[in-house]
Amino acid sequence: MVALPKETDFPLDTEFIIKDFDAPLFCGPVDGCCEWFNWHGGKSRPYAVENPKTDNNWPASSFSEWVVLIQAPIEK
Repeated sequence: MVALPKETDFPLDTEFIIKDFDAPLFCGPVDGCCEWFNWHGGKSRPYAVENPKTDNNWPASSFSEWVVLIQAPIEK
């Protein structure tokens, strides 16, 4: 069973992004820089920053909205 992340697992200035309606991305500070990660499938993986385009991603309205995207494929 995969443990879902909690909002408190992330620094306060982490951005939670939804890409293409089903990909949970986040941008968080790592060594003074902003690093992108994809958490689809329950595991955090580095994500190429050039992949998000202005028309295919948006900020999640809440952490809860973002974490549901992680939970959905795990429960299938």
